[in-house]
Amino acid sequence: MELRVMILDDEYIILDGLCSFPWEEYGCRVTAMAKNGLEGVDKLKEAAPDLILSDVKMPGMDGLEFSAKAREMFPDVTIVILTGYDSFAYAKQAISIGVEEYLLKPIDYDVLKETVGRLTGAIREKKRSQEHVRDLQKYFNSSLPQLRAKFAANLLYGRIQGKSEMKAQEDSLHLQIEKYIVCVGRKLSEQGRMDECDKWIEEFAYVNIFEEIFHDYGIQVLSDYNTATMEYNFILLFQKEEEDTVCMARALEACGKIQDEVERYLNVYMNFGLGEVAQDGYEASGEYRKAQKACRQCIYLGTNVILKYEDLHLDKQKEFVITTGEKSHFMMTLFQGSFVSAREELYQMFGRAEEDSSGAKFAAMDLLISCMKFPYTCAVESDIQNRSWNVSVLQEGVKKIAECETTEEVIGCLLRNFESLIKLNTEGADERNLRLVRSIQDYIDRNYAGDLSMDELTDRFHVSRTYISRLLKKYTGQSFLEYLTDVRFKHVEQLIASNKYKQYEIAEMVGYKDFGYYIKVFKKRYGMTPNEFRKHI
Repeated sequence: MELRVMILDDEYIILDGLCSFPWEEYGCRVTAMAKNGLEGVDKLKEAAPDLILSDVKMPGMDGLEFSAKAREMFPDVTIVILTGYDSFAYAKQAISIGVEEYLLKPIDYDVLKETVGRLTGAIREKKRSQEHVRDLQKYFNSSLPQLRAKFAANLLYGRIQGKSEMKAQEDSLHLQIEKYIVCVGRKLSEQGRMDECDKWIEEFAYVNIFEEIFHDYGIQVLSDYNTATMEYNFILLFQKEEEDTVCMARALEACGKIQDEVERYLNVYMNFGLGEVAQDGYEASGEYRKAQKACRQCIYLGTNVILKYEDLHLDKQKEFVITTGEKSHFMMTLFQGSFVSAREELYQMFGRAEEDSSGAKFAAMDLLISCMKFPYTCAVESDIQNRSWNVSVLQEGVKKIAECETTEEVIGCLLRNFESLIKLNTEGADERNLRLVRSIQDYIDRNYAGDLSMDELTDRFHVSRTYISRLLKKYTGQSFLEYLTDVRFKHVEQLIASNKYKQYEIAEMVGYKDFGYYIKVFKKRYGMTPNEFRKHI
């Protein structure tokens, strides 16, 4: 990677000398030189420098003013100021415009070599990083259609965990969901039967045709094809200020155009179901269910039917559903967070049920079953995984939920079940932890004389350093080092009492390779030297 260098100085000898510097050894090439700032500005664009070396005092325009202009034109350029003026004011101004170095004349050649080597290395590292970011951005842009399709699917199927997560994904995909209609389409054969063709290339072609037609009607669209149901799902996006009636009219017109085109050119019929005009993107899964219901009713009305959800004349009571994303987040909170937080989430979710106690019951039963499966399916460390437990707990929970008359009673029943589940999940934990601590203590007792470390215990017992430290502190009241020191000095006392060994021998026998450190620990522990201690026993 060749770097481009620009040099400015009003003294020809210095200018010539700097140009004669062995730049090629550093992978650089001088692309421009100038005797003052004005001449430098004229050459800046063509020079496109990565590195600028500029004198401060020059006629017409000084080096600091030139550097400021260079920074405006090339924000990433690295600038080195050369001056014979050892002035804090110059240094302060140089720093304010982002000058990397401030070197005094006469310049020491070795200092210049070190500076150039260091700065060119930093420039290359920065360029590599920027190139990596550009590659990632290029890959992201090329993947944008697939990412938007994934986002649409996650919205429609309720997989996104919370509005903040939805907003973050929306922003990263350069989307703004202000007003939308969910549209579900099903393809039929000439005889009115579902076309069983599952060739993904053909479906991809269909989706592209549909998107083009929606775009012709000025509708931005997020698309998803559900291979399980063989349905084409669309989130049709509109501007917030557009009238709801106008949005629906354009959506109906676009769907009609799609029907005409696929029948004329592909000899295929399409039915469409549309949800209602909505604004909250996080509620798209509810609108999807509406559109799906409308689409599936079309089969009873013939082919090339477009049916709006509002035309079904169903009870307008809001359907209560806990999304997949909400369910996943709740289970993580319940098992890996705190019960208090899980309780708050539960009230927040079921608060939407309002008077729909029937919907709340079914949602509660589904949530209870999911939570009881969670330790098995999500690798949560628990005693449940290691033993068979009584399934009647689940049966009794479902029975109690079914007997509830209000949403409040449903929540209370769930909380009691979850308390029992967490108790079941954690019971025996103290006993297991105590057994682990005893094993660690036994290992230290047997290996105290070696070069014992926390890393060795981590490898031996397959748990983290933090977890070992926490357990030792909880069950012994000591840190690892405190416990190890206690064990070692119990043996030290016995060895001194035997009167058979010299102190340096004892130090090595209990694991202290550094005799000076052994003496230091001994004096801190007993308030005397080993020889003084010997006299007291």
